[in-house]
Amino acid sequence: MSSGRIIFITGTDTDVGKTVVSLLVMRALSGQGAVYLKPVQTGCPGPGHDSDASFVHDLLPGGLPGGMAPADCIHSCRPLPKAPLFAGDPVDFDALSRFIAAHAARHEITVVEGAGGLLVPITAQKTMVDLAMETGASLLVVGRAGLGTINHTLLTLEAMKARKAPCLGVILTDPTDAVPELDRAENSAAIESFSGICVHGIIGRIDDLRNPHDHAQAVIKKILSSQGS
Repeated sequence: MSSGRIIFITGTDTDVGKTVVSLLVMRALSGQGAVYLKPVQTGCPGPGHDSDASFVHDLLPGGLPGGMAPADCIHSCRPLPKAPLFAGDPVDFDALSRFIAAHAARHEITVVEGAGGLLVPITAQKTMVDLAMETGASLLVVGRAGLGTINHTLLTLEAMKARKAPCLGVILTDPTDAVPELDRAENSAAIESFSGICVHGIIGRIDDLRNPHDHAQAVIKKILSSQGS
């Protein structure tokens, strides 16, 4: 359906760090013809006002590539903080798919940030995983590093497996460095053992998102290098 590769960043829940991971992925892909998209944005008044695209634009060195503005990254923006299905007028799923495909046809890599988790409903029949599958994307799962992540992450990976969705692996986040190192290691090991999917690393606190520490970028580069990017 498209000429460029699509990386679809999904989460085990809302507010797990997908936008930060998207920012880090875009930093790592600087100069490689990558574009960032947030096809559906809910919970903000407009693309330039506290949207995920504006967050990435403000913190990415030089802003979004290709002279793009946050509004160029978003197809559907809704102020209500709800799943797209319930956030206003019906979402045109086919238009979302065409929006992603059109960008992927013009760029080497398209980084797509989903809304919430894998099974968040876009329409009465379609979810985020359907959008990823429709566009031929590979999924990267972001989850929390702490208590509850084993269950939430494994359920997400089971849903992907049931649909035969390509998976790039898992990243766990701990933005306040609140999870003890032993718990981090146990959670990561359990996810890998039960799913057979690689947990590429844990991204902890980043004091300056304009200048992330080497470990955070190393986790991202590990994923991209293993996929030939």
